[in-house]
Amino acid sequence: MARTAGEVLTDAIRSQAEAILRGHDDVRVAASGPGAPEAVHDARVAVRRLRGTLRAFWPFLDPEDGTLDALTWWVRTLGAARDAEVRRAGLATLAADLVEADPRVRGGIVALDGALRAAHDDAREGVAEALASPRCRDLTARLDALAVAPPLAGDPGAGAATALRPGVEHELARVRRRAGPVVSWAEPWDGPRPAPEAVHRLRKAARRARYAAEVLATSGDAATDRWAADVADRHRGLQDLLGTVHDADVLRTTLAGLSGPRTAAAVAACTALGDERAARALAAAAEDLAR
Repeated sequence: MARTAGEVLTDAIRSQAEAILRGHDDVRVAASGPGAPEAVHDARVAVRRLRGTLRAFWPFLDPEDGTLDALTWWVRTLGAARDAEVRRAGLATLAADLVEADPRVRGGIVALDGALRAAHDDAREGVAEALASPRCRDLTARLDALAVAPPLAGDPGAGAATALRPGVEHELARVRRRAGPVVSWAEPWDGPRPAPEAVHRLRKAARRARYAAEVLATSGDAATDRWAADVADRHRGLQDLLGTVHDADVLRTTLAGLSGPRTAAAVAACTALGDERAARALAAAAEDLAR
């Protein structure tokens, strides 16, 4: 049965706000030590989904002043810990394929992991402190309010399939505007890859389009739901490919800053392998965008 914009957005905002609130306990456990390994990732995804909904469908939503800023603060706080996790995991993945490398590389990887582990511990402490802060209490109050009464505006009685589709189209237009540097990368092995900033901007646009489409896919109109589900699936794949590239770029920069007499060989080996994998992922993303 076809649903109204208000019904779709009410369900989306409530579920997203509640997911963030439920995640607080798991994030607290993850910040204090081993356990709930995906907690920080899941919490950051939930925040991004809610923030994306509030942005993409703004004609029908009027959140309280400061809500988007509070969500941005929390996603960035979680991001520091999650990025540290991803860097360690990325190094471990590369190390698994470099196990047969010479002893200098293997020894350097151990030293690099120690440095990344220390950075991860510091980031987790930052999350633990943030959870106990007044800003987090303010965020919790805002999330409670969103879950109880999503801030509908405009004409929430309009049909979701018609009223919310422009929000998704707007996000798709953002993807198209940012796709140029990747689409034009015709010779992935012979020239420099697009700037990391350009790849990251495209990745964020793909993520926003995916999340908006996932909301629209619950409109209750069969044709609209199929279209939105296809958009979400395609941009999920694009987001994953670009994420591989972004993670390699971030790890390369991090390792370069840790290069020294003990780690130079490991940094060189990891960078070369990471760049090779990133090039393959970027080539696949370019092919997907060109279709």
